[in-house]
Amino acid sequence: MSEPDLASIRGRVLRPGDPDFGKHSQAHQLAVQQNPAAVVDATSVDDLRAVLDAARAAGLTVATQAHGHGASEDLTGSILVRLGAFDRIEVDEATATAVVGAGVTSEALLTRLAGTGLVPAIGTSADVSLVPLVLGGGHGWLARQVGLSAQTVRRVELLRPSGEHGWVDDESDADLMRVLRGAGGLVGIVTAVEVDLVRAPALAAGTATFPTEAGPATWRAVRDADVPASLNIFLSSVRMPDLPFLPEAIRGRSWFAVQALSLDGDLGVLDPGIVGGATASAFGPIDVAEIPAITQDPRDAGASATVGVALAELPDEAIDAVLAWHGSEAGRPAVLLGARLLGGALDVERRGSVTTLAGARWLLSAILPLPPGADPAAAQAVAAQLLEILRPWTVPGLPPTFLGAHQRLDAALAPDELSLVRATRERLDAAVIRPVRL
Repeated sequence: MSEPDLASIRGRVLRPGDPDFGKHSQAHQLAVQQNPAAVVDATSVDDLRAVLDAARAAGLTVATQAHGHGASEDLTGSILVRLGAFDRIEVDEATATAVVGAGVTSEALLTRLAGTGLVPAIGTSADVSLVPLVLGGGHGWLARQVGLSAQTVRRVELLRPSGEHGWVDDESDADLMRVLRGAGGLVGIVTAVEVDLVRAPALAAGTATFPTEAGPATWRAVRDADVPASLNIFLSSVRMPDLPFLPEAIRGRSWFAVQALSLDGDLGVLDPGIVGGATASAFGPIDVAEIPAITQDPRDAGASATVGVALAELPDEAIDAVLAWHGSEAGRPAVLLGARLLGGALDVERRGSVTTLAGARWLLSAILPLPPGADPAAAQAVAAQLLEILRPWTVPGLPPTFLGAHQRLDAALAPDELSLVRATRERLDAAVIRPVRL
């Protein structure tokens, strides 16, 4: 490896030792130290081509991130390209589609769609970009209506490792599109996607909170409810640590929550069967721009360990075991234990993708904060306890966006899909693209 020649780049280039290099190379996930050879704020496709050429000449690889989300490994030996400048949004209300640049955050897209009655298949965070979400499969608030977020991708604007830039779709290259919907960052640089939007002129959403002793009954009530196809439900068990920097209102507290989003305004199944015993409940009409407020994901960078698992069912034994674990000292490191109701469109592959949740009925995940000095290996061991408890009900398959930073793609994709990813990298001569998680 040698020093890359990035003199022709029009965007900002930072190298180790430059002011702001440490800050700009850092991921949103502070547990991952990236250590790239350089950071490039690309402003054009020409910048991207120049980065690919410079990386090849220097014996380096190229990794991309829009704004720092999605980091999973040390990037030593790679040039890190930021794609925030690729910020175009083109909405066609007549066809309910949008072209979304690689640097467009969910917040920016939702702001553009405010008042249109159109909803994109975003996740829960306002500052995560749509493109990396769909390239990793992505499970969000519309999953029961559209499937994984990747299923909404109609076509992809791709800079191939050869330098060719243009749109690809299922008609022009079905295998490539299958890889792009789930492992897209491994075969080239995606600069934009065209996605379906969902018409939902009567959005309604909200949250109900419960005391800890009501948790098992609440989870059972949701599991047993006849949930309409228009309704999406997330469950959570929250245990906040008693730390002085946390707000007094939540410091050291534990509670359960039910969060829901309806595309047609019908939240009737929640009351009274599910939320009747809530200590607080607030549901009502919302506009598309208010969707991230349902979960109120933290926006500040932080260090944490995460884990996800798909379940075929959620019987009483599973509910009792997992909630008992979270209420014990063993499960205390997990601040959030979440369960998302699956089914509906998730069981139908509308478009080819290497990732699927077909046949799964629940998607569980946990977040374990890593305060300064914490041992990531210890947090991963706690996460492994959770996976072991849930093993009897676990099914293969997981959107790569739900992998922990320490996990590889073989923990999410079936062997034949992983083989397709590798074969497509070879076909496109994509050795210059960093094989993240492979």
